[in-house]
Amino acid sequence: MSISHRLRLLAVPLVAATALLSACSVSASANLTVPASDVADVAASALEEQVGVRPEMECGSGSVDLVDGNQVDCVLTDPATGTEFDAPVTISDVDGTDYHVEVEVAETPRS
Repeated sequence: MSISHRLRLLAVPLVAATALLSACSVSASANLTVPASDVADVAASALEEQVGVRPEMECGSGSVDLVDGNQVDCVLTDPATGTEFDAPVTISDVDGTDYHVEVEVAETPRS
């Protein structure tokens, strides 16, 4: 089964993962934040655990507020084909620097 076929199987299901991060900071709103690259790494790990192949994830270069329900616009790239998919990541179950992510991969590639 190719990676692109495996990734298509993820189109609607959500994946959850937990992260414990030490590289957090406090923003002006007093929310803890993490680099978007950390969110991308946690999301890629969660997807790898589900399908057995690690996709490339890009969630921007800024900071992400660790707030329940915060959604981060990310892009998943199939490493086998280079095909890109929208893959919004939702932050949940925030407890200090512990948090879960839910990743929803679009059914169709980005245009």
